[in-house]
This record gives sequence, C-alpha cells and structure tokens, in this order.
Amino acid sequence: MSSGRVFRFAPTPERPVKHLFVFLHGCGATAQSMIPIAFKFQARFPSAALVVPSGFNPDARGGVAQDWYPTRGLNCDNHRERVAAVLPDVEDLVRREQTNFSVAANCTVLIGFSQGGTVALEAVKSPGVAGAVVAFSARYARLPGREARIQSRIHLVHGEFDSVVSRVYAERAARVLSGATLH
Repeated sequence: MSSGRVFRFAPTPERPVKHLFVFLHGCGATAQSMIPIAFKFQARFPSAALVVPSGFNPDARGGVAQDWYPTRGLNCDNHRERVAAVLPDVEDLVRREQTNFSVAANCTVLIGFSQGGTVALEAVKSPGVAGAVVAFSARYARLPGREARIQSRIHLVHGEFDSVVSRVYAERAARVLSGATLH
C-alpha cells in the first residue's frame, strides 16, 4: 500500500454524502496537485466525498510514492503486468473509502489522469469497484475483450494533440466499448 498521503474531503455537514470521487493523479504528479481539480468537481457535485491518494510506487521519485507503477523500462510487453500489480491496493483503498463514507460502489467514481486513468480503467474491469470512470488522457493497459462485461460507465476524455498518450488509444477503446469492430 502507499507510503504516501491520502487526502479526504467530506461535503459540508448539511449535505449527506451521496457519492465518492477518487482522484488518481498522473505519472510525476502528486496527490496535492489534484486537490484544486477535486474541489472543482465538488463544486459541481456538492454531496460528493473526495479522496485524493498518492501513487503506490515507492521506487518512483527517489522513494517518495508518486507514480502508480514503475515507468522505467515500461513497454507493451510489461505494461499490463505492472498495472495489474497495483490493482489490489487500489481496490482495497477504494473499498476502504466506500466503507469510511458509507457509499456504495455504484455511487463511486474513479477520476484518473494519464497513468491514474489507466489504473482506473483497469480497476473497473473487476465488477463492483466503481460505478463510473472518467479517464483523462489515459489508455487501457490492455483493451477489454469482446466478452468483457464492464458494468461501469466509462468516460474517455482526450485531447487531439497529446504528445504522451496518443488519442488513438481512446478512439480504439471507445470502439471496443461500443461493440464496434476494430480494423
């Protein structure tokens, strides 16, 4: 589990918690850098509890957990296994926070940016983790197969000129999720 911090923000006392938003930052970013974005979401959804954890990879950034999984030597052959290695810890974190705030999985939203978005997309391949994912400039570590029954709503948000993660990954994922055939 993370040696980094987890920031938690509940709604104001007069608003009961109805949703849980878990923010997963991108590679090289920090949990602290996500807090202003989290507050923007809470302004729109004032009954949402916010959870903003640091990444779980203690080898990143000189021992300070920031990244979710190691990127040194990352390639197509080992990407899925590196993401898979952190999924149990991410799922444990989400379930613990669901219990902490008394929020059901279907009222939980994973909001991930880049590497955090990849983790979120992979996490909801397991049923019952979250009701929705909002993935900004992210990609699947491995596209779900046609037989996959992803029960979460998936929102892929990607810029056309992203120089790190090509929008092509989001376009392919959108076709797979909608049931279209890939060419």
